[in-house]
Amino acid sequence: MSRIFVIDDEAALAENIERMLRLPAVSVTSFVDPSKGLNAAVANPPDLVLLDVRMPGMSGEEVFARLHEAHPSLPIVFLTAFGTVEGAVLAMRNGAFDFLSKPFKREDLLLVVNRALSHASLQHEVTRLKGRLESLGETDAAQSRSPSMLEQIDKCRRAASTDATVMILGESGTGKEVAARLIHNLSARKNGPFVPVECSAMPGSLIESELFGYERGAFTGAERMKKGLIESAEGGTLFLDEIGDLGVELQTRLFRFVEERSLRRLGGLNQVHVDCRIVCATNQDLAAKIKAGTFREELYYRLGVVTVKLPPLRERQEDVPHLARFFLERFARRYGKSFSGTPQFYETLMQQRWPGNVRQLKNVIERLSALHSGGTLEAKDLDEEFAIADPSNSLAALPWKDARERYLANFQSSYAQAVLARCGGNVSAAAREAGVDRKTFYALLKQDREPSPGDSAPQPLADPVE
Repeated sequence: MSRIFVIDDEAALAENIERMLRLPAVSVTSFVDPSKGLNAAVANPPDLVLLDVRMPGMSGEEVFARLHEAHPSLPIVFLTAFGTVEGAVLAMRNGAFDFLSKPFKREDLLLVVNRALSHASLQHEVTRLKGRLESLGETDAAQSRSPSMLEQIDKCRRAASTDATVMILGESGTGKEVAARLIHNLSARKNGPFVPVECSAMPGSLIESELFGYERGAFTGAERMKKGLIESAEGGTLFLDEIGDLGVELQTRLFRFVEERSLRRLGGLNQVHVDCRIVCATNQDLAAKIKAGTFREELYYRLGVVTVKLPPLRERQEDVPHLARFFLERFARRYGKSFSGTPQFYETLMQQRWPGNVRQLKNVIERLSALHSGGTLEAKDLDEEFAIADPSNSLAALPWKDARERYLANFQSSYAQAVLARCGGNVSAAAREAGVDRKTFYALLKQDREPSPGDSAPQPLADPVE
């Protein structure tokens, strides 16, 4: 049964709407007192509200603002007389579903009502499916038993109730995007879009047009107007990942948008207002970048109104078995298998340093789940994952110079592998973090291999950036 509230001080019009909406599986309740209608809708929200604009005591705009704040996903259709259409259109920009101009025909009313009820039904289904996926463990929900991590999760929850900008700090793979999505899903903007932007994945010449959009003719090839990623976050959350990789000039434009919440597309003259929440993240030391003059200090403080710092996995060992079981259950369902782990299996996992953090642990468990036939996982099943040879015996049998070269080669490869894992397999990002070019980084990765005939150059690794 779909429930519709009509809030209109004209009792005759409300009765007429009730007659026009006498449909199977539809219940209509009318309120001539706007305050009573508001209280009833806040306490027990219906599927749709038909709301008059002009009413004594409390205007339709005021009822809408308070009702929309309490239930952002509730469809609200304004009933407006000639002369107040402009206000109704403005209300739609602020989140109203639609408006009807008085007097209206029954077919016009039915068309709008059917659209609104379909929209409400879809929203309910999306919410139900999200809950179902989370209960099955098929979403990257914030999972932790560590006091330090739970403290940061609680900070995310408290920040979510506001529109304050949030800066999430942490190494690659600690779950910065998961935390950003948690903030979005717990906020009043949860029904709006969540727009992630990987600032390190686009070259500087491209990211400005992708972020701010452009007008037709702004540059060669701009054959039509295109909205940027910032505009696509209207009503939702803009997540700027790896904010430390933005160039200084682009930081200036971003700072102006953060301050004014308006922007100009490339080649455009008009300001475009965008209502969105900003959450950003980085694995870099922004304080050091400020001292080096590569990150604007005012932008840092403007983005970091609330700062969340996610601890690396090696500092919260109690989370390792908990997360491992969580991922095992997920991938067991995905691959149609059944798994359990011995105490030694989980002990071996806890002994690792996890330079790639939760992302690395997830990848290890998925690989095991895909390759193992099922049943009980033991410590020996991890031998291939964590095979770290003790070089002391083999090195002692070599001359000092050869032993030194072999040791340094092993160190270089281990270092490069750790940096690569921490950067989630992104070779370009790993090379930047190591302070070398890509070619040198590839060479470091190959240091522990004995060269084979014809192996004149390192084979390229997968790089999601290129």
